[in-house]
Amino acid sequence: MIRLYTHPFSIVPWRVRIALHEKSLQYEIVETDLYTGPPSLEFLALNPFAQIPVLDDDGFVIAESIAILEYLEEKHPTPPLLPSDIRERATTRKLMCWGTDYWPGAWKKWMAPRLPPNLSEDWSDATVQEGRTAIQQHLDVLEEQLQGRTWLVGEFSLADVCYAPFVLVLDRVDLGDEITCRNNVNRWVERLHARDSITATMMPERHSTDE
Repeated sequence: MIRLYTHPFSIVPWRVRIALHEKSLQYEIVETDLYTGPPSLEFLALNPFAQIPVLDDDGFVIAESIAILEYLEEKHPTPPLLPSDIRERATTRKLMCWGTDYWPGAWKKWMAPRLPPNLSEDWSDATVQEGRTAIQQHLDVLEEQLQGRTWLVGEFSLADVCYAPFVLVLDRVDLGDEITCRNNVNRWVERLHARDSITATMMPERHSTDE
């Protein structure tokens, strides 16, 4: 049995749920609240850095969303979520890293005034605007990447999986216009919304938090 330690309002673990649905894998959700109190000793035994997602596959425990996605791809290669072409595969992994390394910092700055005090860092109007500007610049990169493409790299891939949770909630946090003003991104987001793995795992309506 696959168990996924996650939380309904946590964005990054959503990536793993999308991939699990793409591969038609059965799994159990273990709701893990790391926002309102310290992590349990049981959870720290799974991930000593107290972050979700964590995947337990019949006793094999793996943390970090990208590592989990790669593990699922290697163990369950059908349908493929990594291209067969070596250059496209490298590009996919590059985009997976960009969405993991460069988006969350901007996201946290933008979300700071929207989060409860115990989850928010110090912020000012200037830092919030810095977050929006960085998100705009990141979306410009995606707009160019999507030029002439249906998905970020070839067919629907882990690149799309990694970005989907972030772009699909922008309209909930007063950034929907940043999607609609970019034609390629807007059409891509519409395609994401129409995908079964997205509709099956869609985050409940509420302001969202990061990991």
